[in-house]
Amino acid sequence: MEAQLFYKELGRLLYAIAAADDLVRPAEVETLKRIVKEELVPLEDSTDHFGTDQAFITEFEFDVLSERDATADEAFDSFVAYMARHHHDLPEERKQLIYRAADAVASAFHGVGKKEIPYLAKLHHHLEQTA
Repeated sequence: MEAQLFYKELGRLLYAIAAADDLVRPAEVETLKRIVKEELVPLEDSTDHFGTDQAFITEFEFDVLSERDATADEAFDSFVAYMARHHHDLPEERKQLIYRAADAVASAFHGVGKKEIPYLAKLHHHLEQTA
């Protein structure tokens, strides 16, 4: 259950970063899919009852929020609340993974935009608070 929740919330965080400027671009979606495939799947050894790697929950949650046209603030606030409740599940390696993934999505379309910077700053602050 912990892995499922982490990946769901990570999907929400990455959606918030991508949607910060009110438009999720194809480059951001491609970056998300690359992160899931190249960084998350190799680290995760658990699967769901269909045999699908749990890491794909990140991509699924991102897609659901995008289809619902969810706000970036709601998605980001959900991740912040997750961090507050599960700070003990965030060892340094996982924090670094979160930083890398958020930065990659933010940088995917012409570099980090001015609307993404506050989310990245808040993320950094909240992750530092979980130490």
